[in-house]
Amino acid sequence: MKKILLLIAALAVTTFCQAQIEKNVILRVSRGEITYVQPVEKKETVGRVIGSIIKGAIGLESEPHPEFADNVRTAISGAIGRARRLVVTDSQFLEGEVAPDEPAFIFDGSIGSISCASRSVETTDDKGRKHTHMEYRGVVTVTINIKDVHTDQIVKTVNFNGSEYDYNWIESPEKAIGNAIIRMENYITNDLNLSWPLYASIIEGNSVKKDKQKEVYIDLGEMNGAFKGMTFNVYTVKVVAGREAKREIGRLKITEVMGDDVSLCKVTKGGIDIKNALDAGAELLITSTN
Repeated sequence: MKKILLLIAALAVTTFCQAQIEKNVILRVSRGEITYVQPVEKKETVGRVIGSIIKGAIGLESEPHPEFADNVRTAISGAIGRARRLVVTDSQFLEGEVAPDEPAFIFDGSIGSISCASRSVETTDDKGRKHTHMEYRGVVTVTINIKDVHTDQIVKTVNFNGSEYDYNWIESPEKAIGNAIIRMENYITNDLNLSWPLYASIIEGNSVKKDKQKEVYIDLGEMNGAFKGMTFNVYTVKVVAGREAKREIGRLKITEVMGDDVSLCKVTKGGIDIKNALDAGAELLITSTN
């Protein structure tokens, strides 16, 4: 009887570990080409001349900076590699390197613009003297395509348009473009983390108050990149006509990472529904949101 129990326990641990690997598998991504074509100087027209005069009058000009193209390429690769479930390989996949059933990708794309706007700002000191200085704001625009290495089909496109963000004005063009690149990096990483989230399961309920689940333990920890403050959506899952249907019933937030594969979470929304689902033994899907 003891041997049977030990066998069952071993199978349970093996099944658990396999589930963890399968649902949070690390996906390999190889580097493709990120193209950048320096903008061609446009022919002067009456409209462009008037626009230039207006910009000069308000102290606002914009200039391309192609010398930062390699910085942008490096930042794109780094941003993809920082996504929790993606790892960027040093070179393109060789023939036969990727197994037919292994999910793997290649990224490529284009840099639409690398530019820096400048403006002249006049200030007055406490003695009434006027001073003029220049301020700068960088803009980076990119499109990244992530393709299935087996089919070459695009599975994810990330568009970052720096002009949509209200950057602060900075004292030098180099710092301004550096600031724009950092924002681009963060945007790409966050977008990919949402597209390939971490999946978790509630392994045990913790505190309950007034029929509401207040805390739970989940099976994510340090080895998965879990961190204090990480948030999750909680869904019930059922099969409808052969299709998986899910409904959001609550949200969680990690308050303490307690090991390689366990974290304590506060229930921030849906305490009643989550408790009822746990009591009923319902299948729950938990996905990261940041």
